[in-house]
Amino acid sequence: MPCKNHPFVDDLLVRCTRCGDSFCPDCIVQIGGYPYCAVCKDEAMRDLRSGLAAHQVRVLEMASIGRRWMALIVDGLIVVIPVVILFLSIAVPSGIFNEVGKSDPSPAFFAFQALIALGSIGFGIAYEGVMLSHGGQTVGKKLLSIKVVTPDGNDITAGQAWTRAVVRKVLGLVCAGIVDYLVVFGEQRTCIHDLAARTRVVRWNG
Repeated sequence: MPCKNHPFVDDLLVRCTRCGDSFCPDCIVQIGGYPYCAVCKDEAMRDLRSGLAAHQVRVLEMASIGRRWMALIVDGLIVVIPVVILFLSIAVPSGIFNEVGKSDPSPAFFAFQALIALGSIGFGIAYEGVMLSHGGQTVGKKLLSIKVVTPDGNDITAGQAWTRAVVRKVLGLVCAGIVDYLVVFGEQRTCIHDLAARTRVVRWNG
């Protein structure tokens, strides 16, 4: 990802502490030992003048990859179990299992498969979007003591929560999530859905 201000510069990039966007060294200033872009530096200076930087700013510890994966597994089970129950409650009475293995299944069989797939996707997005909108944590993230926050450690907005949920699910469908998580090994461990929603996942004991 190139510098936000200079699209042809992609070397020695630094992420702004507040907004999380990437900038080249010419676009970054150091305030209190942290890098800020031109847009965010004014707010950073106001924080310093008001004493926030010294007394109220939380030092963010990025969540480990292992914790994030464990939280995903827990949340995956929470999403899958209701979908399986729904599947069985519809499939058993309707006799849809009789279509399994047939060389020429009925259109109802394919419609049922599509319904379950769409229901699973929709429920997954709704679960993550609603949970993150109210406190930045899903059940899995609460159990693993991690939280989704803004780059400066504040609570995310509902828009950020839903953007994150939709982008993560879409990338999971398109490329099995592999491309999404390729960038998680960077300094701030941001996946593509984190970059899209401008969020971070941090250790949280609050």
